[in-house]
Amino acid sequence: MNGKTQEIGTITLKPHKKDKLLIVGLGSIGKKYRFIAKKYFDYKKIFFFSKHEKKTDIRDLKKIDNLNYIILSNASTERINFFKSFIQKKATYIFEKPIAAEAFSERNNDKFFKLINKNKIKIKSGYCLRLHPAVKELKKTINNNLNNILKININTNSFLPLWRKKDYTKSVSAKKICGGGVVSELSHEIDLILHLFGKPKSLYASYLNTKSLKINTEDVADIIFNMSNKLNLNLHLDFCSPFEKREIEIIFRNKKKIVLDLIKNHLLFSNLKKTTTKKFKIKKYFYIEEQIKEMLKISKSKNKTYWISELRDAIYVLYIIKKIRESNFKKKLVKIN
Repeated sequence: MNGKTQEIGTITLKPHKKDKLLIVGLGSIGKKYRFIAKKYFDYKKIFFFSKHEKKTDIRDLKKIDNLNYIILSNASTERINFFKSFIQKKATYIFEKPIAAEAFSERNNDKFFKLINKNKIKIKSGYCLRLHPAVKELKKTINNNLNNILKININTNSFLPLWRKKDYTKSVSAKKICGGGVVSELSHEIDLILHLFGKPKSLYASYLNTKSLKINTEDVADIIFNMSNKLNLNLHLDFCSPFEKREIEIIFRNKKKIVLDLIKNHLLFSNLKKTTTKKFKIKKYFYIEEQIKEMLKISKSKNKTYWISELRDAIYVLYIIKKIRESNFKKKLVKIN
């Protein structure tokens, strides 16, 4: 295993040249989707909508027959309203993350799923880290050793000015009114917690704005999740550090350790005597392309178990974010239903 490299992302699906795709929102993510989508769709059948461009009219887009696929990469504050006002029956969607700016009420949650079922809609959430081959391998290991875990540390350091080619202060990440802030913008990690370890029982959160960036949202967050009576999970998030890191460290009771490094794309397996490494070579735009592939697979699949489960987790992430904000405001431990 030591030094072994596995190349991922070289298999492509048959192009869907007859199908029609709409991409909503042409920020950095939307533009990446547009670039990769040309490999799978006829460019003339890829449509775009951005409120910042007057070339496209929502009324004209609603007249398009057989719009098969829709990618919602607009601001999180606008996704649900756009979805409701632009229902395309039997379409398959990608909802970028987080899928909304606020947690769903129980009533709105029921309405959302009734709308999906009534219109025979399928949805892939934007939580694409689940598609990383190292994450898939780690999940198998965790499933076989969940009761032997002693400690979990998740540490994500990043630097917001490097996320955008243009002025980062004008991005949705930097603006509270647009649903920005490090907790929402790095909610991938919260989704990974649900995916790998299950739902927490309670949490204590503290976040702040260090004033090192020109933003009006939090840029550092530390959360302690109580996963069970015998296990806590420590999560650190920031986007004000130029020293990037994206790691999950799991320490087991049998004196073994696994570290997932999502920047170097490798897994480290350690005991007290040695460490072995399994490396994964991930090509550029891997996540964007895998998301499109998943969207195409979901559209043809009759088994909705996995995408419904993932969608429910994506909605639950919104609830966790709500609880993080509640804990930070009250400065106390909060229980999670």
